[in-house]
Amino acid sequence: MTELAFEDPCVLFALRREAGPFYREFRPHQRFRGASCLARFCGPPWLTVLVLETGMGSERARRAAEWALGRPVLGNLPYRPKLVLSAGFAGALRKGYGVGDIVLATEVIDADGGHWPTTWPASLPCGEWQPALKRGRLLSASSMVTSPEEKRALGEKHDAVAVDMESAPIARLCHERGVPFGCIRAISDDWRTPLSPLLASLLSGGRAAPLRVVAALLQSPRLAGEMWGLARATRRAADQLGKALGELLTLTLPWGADL
Repeated sequence: MTELAFEDPCVLFALRREAGPFYREFRPHQRFRGASCLARFCGPPWLTVLVLETGMGSERARRAAEWALGRPVLGNLPYRPKLVLSAGFAGALRKGYGVGDIVLATEVIDADGGHWPTTWPASLPCGEWQPALKRGRLLSASSMVTSPEEKRALGEKHDAVAVDMESAPIARLCHERGVPFGCIRAISDDWRTPLSPLLASLLSGGRAAPLRVVAALLQSPRLAGEMWGLARATRRAADQLGKALGELLTLTLPWGADL
């Protein structure tokens, strides 16, 4: 007898800022308690997905993915995702990738030599995608990549087009457990854009405390311009990501059927 279970796709974002535009189309409606992070079912009944906001970094992403793949129970039914998707921002490692461009990863790798091919989507419906989808290899790094020189070097060394901090542990767990995995990222900074060490420190936890921001601005008033530019870039990246993710989920998944 086939076990009854929730099989809605699972989408993991690191930050609320990444997920915000997606929530406008797939509105949250039910909390799934017991996760290591905020977990909510989103979207209409016929197009429901479970969205997790993991926090920044590989360790938080790993904990959230382990929970989602560990058959947590809601009511009397276990949850067993038919697809796990890593979504969010990424930094470009090559020319030709600008803010708001969408990267649909063909493979996720890490700096230690791990590599995991994406298995979703197996194919894309024909037609013009808006925003356009760029395919390529994604590198997951252990820390923020802040200088143009480092970006170029990593792109060349790993033959990767973009870098994030969360996708590798998610990809590894899905590979180990035989769960379809996909990765979609919006470019939030191009390969030429540097990130000052002071701003990188503020952002390392995902959200900077107001007092830390004030102290940093007093230390370096020019930081205000950098923060404004980053806010504008991430707003565009999040808007494009929300559009692309909604379109992909709607057009590529056989809703109500097995993958």
